Amino acid sequence: MADWFVLGMLVLSDLVDSKTLRVLETFLKNRGKLFHLQQISSESKVPTASVFRIVRKLVKLDYITITRIGKLKVYSLADNIKTKSLGELR
Repeated sequence: MADWFVLGMLVLSDLVDSKTLRVLETFLKNRGKLFHLQQISSESKVPTASVFRIVRKLVKLDYITITRIGKLKVYSLADNIKTKSLGELR
């Protein structure tokens, strides 16, 4: 299965910039986990400002969902056909 993941990531790397790919990988490796922007930044090694921009784009594209806990926004991988097809690349 790891070979499919590597192949899928190679295909994605041709289509998506490296920072977006690292953010997506963070969510794919941690399905079901809720992340704050700072956590995404730390795990993906992408600057927080870039993470903010990337996450906003991925939310609009329905790859990531936002959950509000009080005033805090947390993000998780969406449960839809798009993310399931990405998961199959693993």
